[in-house]
Amino acid sequence: MDIVNYNINSGGLVCEADGNLLLADLRHYSGTRLLTATSEEKAHLDGMFWFMNRAGDDIYYSDQLQGNRLYRMNLSTQSVERIQDRPCYGLALSGDWLYYKSEIDHKLYRCLLNGRNESRVTDEPVECFVVEGEQVYYATQQGIRSCDVTGKDREQLSESVAMHMIKIGDTLIFADSKNQYQLTALHLETGEARTYADVSPNSLNSDGRYVYCANRNNDSSVYRVDLDTGNKIRICGERADHIHILGNIIYFSSGFEWYKMSLNGGQAEKVITF
Repeated sequence: MDIVNYNINSGGLVCEADGNLLLADLRHYSGTRLLTATSEEKAHLDGMFWFMNRAGDDIYYSDQLQGNRLYRMNLSTQSVERIQDRPCYGLALSGDWLYYKSEIDHKLYRCLLNGRNESRVTDEPVECFVVEGEQVYYATQQGIRSCDVTGKDREQLSESVAMHMIKIGDTLIFADSKNQYQLTALHLETGEARTYADVSPNSLNSDGRYVYCANRNNDSSVYRVDLDTGNKIRICGERADHIHILGNIIYFSSGFEWYKMSLNGGQAEKVITF
């Protein structure tokens, strides 16, 4: 079973690989840094890596410096190969397939890990999407829909227009742009939606239990929300974006620099200066 990579929802700009850390340079867009676990060395990688997905010894990503084309980099050799010429956004790995939104027509596509057998999954443009097993959940301007991975058996799930959508268990979590971007939980079994007052994410993530978000209602500071109880707490006062979670550490960008802190909150520290 695939491990859920919620970081893709936040841009996939931070990726862990065998203790090493890859960080995209948001300040200068000069490329991507590889911070090794064994030394202070910070290797510079050509390419602005967005939506990093790891599969074994390979990283799949959309390179913003190469027209958002789809690439694969081998971590051991750092060799790079273009595997799909279509400009892509929101790249997500599931099983033997890569799913992505086309930057040209904004529809959802998929291809094999070698770039072959590309096919279109949706006929309409999508805002964001989640792939789980053989099912795809995707947001459009007409609401949230689902289909199987080939695009069949389409179903309307909600009239909400979702941004920053993730799935936890049987619940879709998103910011509803039709309702002041309020944090919303849509329970798929019942179709019931719950909103969380005073929380409007411009970035959100999860550790599988809590939702962490940059709350636009409070200067984009970082909040932790318990979806079951509705309790929320501000865990960091920094203005944040691109919230990523690796283990028990939360990474976020602030002022185009990367910071990290414990999931429990506390003082954030800068990871690297670009």
